[in-house]
Amino acid sequence: MKKYLLLLYCLFQFVWSSQAFAQVKIIVAFPTGGPTDRIARVLAERLGAELKQAVVVENKPGASGSIAANYVIRSTSPNSVLFLSSAGALTINPAIDPKLGYDPVKDFKPVSLVTDTTSVLVVGAPTDLVDAADLAARIKKDSTRIYSAGSSGIGATSHLSMEMFQEGADVKILHVPYKGAAAVFTDLVGKRVDMFFGDLPGVQSLIQADKLKVLGIIGNQRSALLPGVRTLAEQGITGVIPTAWYGMVMAASADDTVIQTMSNALEKSLKDPKVISQLEAMGAMPMYQATAEFQEFLKKDAGRWDALIKRRNLKLDN
Repeated sequence: MKKYLLLLYCLFQFVWSSQAFAQVKIIVAFPTGGPTDRIARVLAERLGAELKQAVVVENKPGASGSIAANYVIRSTSPNSVLFLSSAGALTINPAIDPKLGYDPVKDFKPVSLVTDTTSVLVVGAPTDLVDAADLAARIKKDSTRIYSAGSSGIGATSHLSMEMFQEGADVKILHVPYKGAAAVFTDLVGKRVDMFFGDLPGVQSLIQADKLKVLGIIGNQRSALLPGVRTLAEQGITGVIPTAWYGMVMAASADDTVIQTMSNALEKSLKDPKVISQLEAMGAMPMYQATAEFQEFLKKDAGRWDALIKRRNLKLDN
């Protein structure tokens, strides 16, 4: 009888395991070819090897990540769907959108932080601007001109970085929200908008093509990919905190054992030399955090965005 029960148990475990990881998906809230999509595809290949399952990337862009978030929450296979998200859908949207329709704390379980990317301030090239401090000085000096910053939408990290820059540099900038970063880049290169705050993977190709110039790095560390470019803090502009992290979560209905399995697989994937090389080449740094640690990170990140949004009196119709 015991052998029979043991056999049934093993059979159940095998079937459950097969179903748990059948057709594993990584959902991305941005279009194909963008930095989030590129990071997801690097991770998908190695993660698939760890799970011994094919891992595919699906793009669900729109509504500042809400479309992707709701897709994950409502999935009928919660054990097989990962959500690679930036701060937007998980820690910013709740503070700026009273009609969000989901609660990141209640509707998701954290899996792990996966990367932190270099964030930069860029302007159209060529330009005689030396750096961010020079830009701030010109904004203060030329009171007759309105300087503008494009963003990928109200409440996007590109928007909130601009708000922090205004505080840190003590300047006023006109916010011009676009429907996605691609449209911003067109106007930035054409110098119809003055500046953009974004992650390096998203603007790297335009920098390399000499269509954009980096005026400063957001954060405490310089980047090996941008030799000679100083951080904003080094230029005397303080309080502009990096925003470009990416993490994995799953629906709250996912089993805890699956969450842990995915977290362990991601940890191993992020230690793979090939993955590290691919991520670093695009300006992203592997940054694994275990589930509990990532949960605390999300709580603190949500708190700082909530404080900034209230302090700056930001609303979706700003």
